[in-house]
Amino acid sequence: MSNPLASTLENALHRRQERLIPPVDLLHEIPFSAPDLFSNDYLSLTTEPQLRQSFLDELSRSPLVFGTGGSRLMSGNLSAHTEFEARMKAFFGAPAALLFNSGYDANVAFWHSVPQAGDAVILDEYVHASTRDGVATSRIKGSLYTFVHNSVSSLRDCIPRVLEKHPDIAAGKGTVFIAVESLYSMDGDFAPLPEIVRLTKELVPPGCAHIVVDEAHSTGICGPQGRGLVAALNLDSHIDTVLHTFGKARAFVGAVILTSPVIRKYMINYGRPFIYSTSLPRSSICALNASFDYIESPIGTELMDRLRRLSVYFEQRLVSTLQDIPSSLLTLRARNNPPEFPVEIVSPIFPIITSAPISLASFLQRLGYAALPIPYPVVPRGQERIRIVVHARNTEEEVDGLLGHMVEWATTMQTQEMQLGQVMVGMVQAMTRPEVNYYKL
Repeated sequence: MSNPLASTLENALHRRQERLIPPVDLLHEIPFSAPDLFSNDYLSLTTEPQLRQSFLDELSRSPLVFGTGGSRLMSGNLSAHTEFEARMKAFFGAPAALLFNSGYDANVAFWHSVPQAGDAVILDEYVHASTRDGVATSRIKGSLYTFVHNSVSSLRDCIPRVLEKHPDIAAGKGTVFIAVESLYSMDGDFAPLPEIVRLTKELVPPGCAHIVVDEAHSTGICGPQGRGLVAALNLDSHIDTVLHTFGKARAFVGAVILTSPVIRKYMINYGRPFIYSTSLPRSSICALNASFDYIESPIGTELMDRLRRLSVYFEQRLVSTLQDIPSSLLTLRARNNPPEFPVEIVSPIFPIITSAPISLASFLQRLGYAALPIPYPVVPRGQERIRIVVHARNTEEEVDGLLGHMVEWATTMQTQEMQLGQVMVGMVQAMTRPEVNYYKL
């Protein structure tokens, strides 16, 4: 029997379906038999036999491997956690490091607790939902501002307006936080970090700006030994807080926030996701140590190089092949790197803009690919897409094969559109043909 709550929820799901956003129930594994060109497994480590063995070896050396039985403020603060944080602090050259169960928890904990009453927050309009969720429960009521994605000119316009509305910050008595991602997962483009740093120093009183960079999609694939984009650009001393997550290139789970000792201590005592979450089990720390060991090794460097080379190859093939396809069917969204970026910084994320994302995704799914449509209203009209992600262990033959299937789909769509156009012309001609007067025959 239905009840008011169930009816309301069912109606909401139905409306979602009407907006062409199919609700999912996750009752079954998403099957795919074709090469993986869609997940965030950038270095192909989730299926790496040698990493698996390294993890099992690490696990066998640990006398205890299961859960901790409590949060870190209770019984769950183990030497495994503090030693791993010390490793993160040393590896990234950070003042302090705090381990979290997920990137979502880390972002919510920081943004929920650290900005104080009277402070302001400026976000790139495309930052992750976890940042927005944290800000929504923070003390900065009514003091959230956004700038146009990756637009330095928009940020230049935004900062003075924020300082005008917050004279205490302009007078050196408050903080303006600026939040960006290093690499954006939906558009595959990098933040112009050097320009953001320079602009902030130019416009904000000394000591009153706090730049936060989310490295979820660049950790492990950029910088020396995968230290991320901030390290690749030598901006470590200019960025105040950096988030690294471990669920993408690093093939496991968890996250670390690199920040000042006082912010670390403050989040421990005020960051609710940290306070009220059971700490990561010992087995997770074993896996994280194995993952960092692997990426820090020469094999990790080789995988990062392979990923860069294949990403460059695939982009060249895309640009060349799609020249003969109508842009309404298939086009690669521009992802030009900001000025001053070294040539070795390359995005492995390719947003393919298409007017028919559901049709394209369905076609690829029938071929065994784990393709997902990203339609309106998830993205603005005209920006509907599928998202292709190149991995280190993919081959040129695999990316060429996917590209060939996309061209096959586009050719079929063109043929169907041409046939439909001919039908429509025939209908119009029939409707406008002069009537025959049979009485005069």
